[in-house]
Amino acid sequence: MAQNGARRGATNLTVPLMLGAFVLLAGFLYWLSITAVPTAAPEIVEEEPEEVMMSATVVEPAALEAGANGYVGLTVRLNDLNVASPVGSKAFFVDLPRTPFLARVGTELLAAGEVAPPTGQRVSLVGDVMEMNDSTISAWADAGDITENDRPLVEFATHYIEVLQIRLEDGGAAPSGAAGADAAPPEN
Repeated sequence: MAQNGARRGATNLTVPLMLGAFVLLAGFLYWLSITAVPTAAPEIVEEEPEEVMMSATVVEPAALEAGANGYVGLTVRLNDLNVASPVGSKAFFVDLPRTPFLARVGTELLAAGEVAPPTGQRVSLVGDVMEMNDSTISAWADAGDITENDRPLVEFATHYIEVLQIRLEDGGAAPSGAAGADAAPPEN
């Protein structure tokens, strides 16, 4: 094979070009470090989302107690009530001025993992007022929502609230009013 002598001097330029590239790169990085303006890192503030209660007719507990029939089928909001006692796994009584009133955690809340609040907890409720009947009581008993010991308590109730939203109150402070505040039952 014949030797080609043309490549003999090419290796002499490689080292100086490589060193020149490193010097230029180092100079560029130095220039960036002295001319760069420092910026503050963005401050991330995580705000707790404010829970907004559904818009519903605000009802005074005494008005519901006096005329629950006038609210049947309506979505109502009751503010700052005391949980009197649980009834089974999905229902509870809340204190009204003279008598307890039955509330049942709705199916959507149950699916979301919501449970009946503990005794003594202050709550605000939004829910549909329903009329209690024997078939409802039987359905709850068959589903295991109430026990046979709870059945007489549930039979005591003439109406109940199918709860769509529960807000636990801390310190017993009533939440601010909602749209459509009414204190008297609607006219039929």
